[in-house]
Amino acid sequence: MSAPTLRGICAASVFFGLALTLLPEGRDRRVASLCVTAALVLMLLGLFQTFSWESYAVSLAEMRSASDEIAENAEEGDKALSRLVIERECGEYIMDKAAELTLAVRSVKVNVRWSREGVWVPERAVIVLERDGEGRRRLASLIAAQLGIPEERQEWSVEGDS
Repeated sequence: MSAPTLRGICAASVFFGLALTLLPEGRDRRVASLCVTAALVLMLLGLFQTFSWESYAVSLAEMRSASDEIAENAEEGDKALSRLVIERECGEYIMDKAAELTLAVRSVKVNVRWSREGVWVPERAVIVLERDGEGRRRLASLIAAQLGIPEERQEWSVEGDS
């Protein structure tokens, strides 16, 4: 006799359930209910005869490994995304401050690095101006004070200069 399958057990449960509903209330129904319960328990125990604990352990280890890999990839993706956000926001800050100082800025590129504290911090800024203006020194000091990028790590150029 072959071991029962889960599908077979479900089918038997439905069949036994229908058979029990057809029996009238009373002693016969209680006895039949007890027999059906015992048969279903034996069928469930039969599932464990063919269950391969070794295969289960291997599958479980593979799933844990895959789960760890997915979590690691998600963490790396999160770091990369937060890096892009920090770079963009710092660039936008510089553009906004330049506009306040009526300094014509063509483009801003901010580079960040991973700090010991586990966060991205601005490290370097490349600012391309449309034309040099009065607010350049003021903007350079604001970048140093507010973003922590010292003036020696700020690269300035005027568009058209080579």
